[in-house]
Amino acid sequence: MAEQKVETTPAIAPPVLGLPLGEARRMARKRSGARLEIKLVDSEAKALTIVRQFPEPGDELNQDRVLKVEVATKPWIQFLPGIYQDADEENADFLQRFLLIAQHLTSGIEENLEFIHELFSARITQEKWLPWLASWLAMPLLEGWDEEKRREIIQRTPELYRLRGTAAGLKLALRLFADVKAEIHEGVWPYPGMVIGKSSTIGKDTTLSPPVFLSQCFTVELPDKKNEISRENLRTVQALVETEKPAHAHYALVFQETEPTYDAVPFLHVGKTGRIGVDARIGGNEDIPATQDEDLQALGLSKKKS
Repeated sequence: MAEQKVETTPAIAPPVLGLPLGEARRMARKRSGARLEIKLVDSEAKALTIVRQFPEPGDELNQDRVLKVEVATKPWIQFLPGIYQDADEENADFLQRFLLIAQHLTSGIEENLEFIHELFSARITQEKWLPWLASWLAMPLLEGWDEEKRREIIQRTPELYRLRGTAAGLKLALRLFADVKAEIHEGVWPYPGMVIGKSSTIGKDTTLSPPVFLSQCFTVELPDKKNEISRENLRTVQALVETEKPAHAHYALVFQETEPTYDAVPFLHVGKTGRIGVDARIGGNEDIPATQDEDLQALGLSKKKS
């Protein structure tokens, strides 16, 4: 089940008087998580600006967080031919109120036209427009991303395209899509191959692979240990690197090294854990650990006190 969203903003009415309708919507949503309930009124103020609000600024909002506002508009009757404007008072009032219904229905269109530039800004546009805006950039939005992450990805997509194929672009892609803060080291290859006279361990610092040029290699240093990163995140990282890297380049993932741990044993036991130089020694009496084994004591093999 989806987690219920908890409002953390205070339920206090923000001051929106004199603001354009679009800006008033953003302020109410940002400061108090409120939505506007508008009413068009005849006013000499600039069209689509707030001339009155309820509750007053600083007062507490209701449980639904609805802020009622009156928005200035010009009566449509003034745009009709004079014969309709010169009608008797009763009929003119009816016509004006009838046209006001149509004004309410089209006020959303007028608002969008007035603030159409905001539709193209990933930071301030309404959430419902984000998938449409992302489609312009050929960037699909996953369902698991929250609103803030979607806005950041849309805003950084042009930069990501510009840096594609570079170390900076790969770092940005890993941070945006995998939430991984990786370090990219160019001209580095962690597998020197088998060298006579030097240490070389199969599966650790030596791999079977075609010849590579050091100038065309890079490593992706991840902040996780190899046994701690999930398989899903690992697949995501590999897919991103394959997509963003140059086609001719070779890469290797480098993890944080894990210190080996060994179980302590009293001495070398045949058939049990025992590693020469780690938890077992070959030497004189000083290397023989004390034991409580009665059989060994009877044979005189226990450690003697000086």
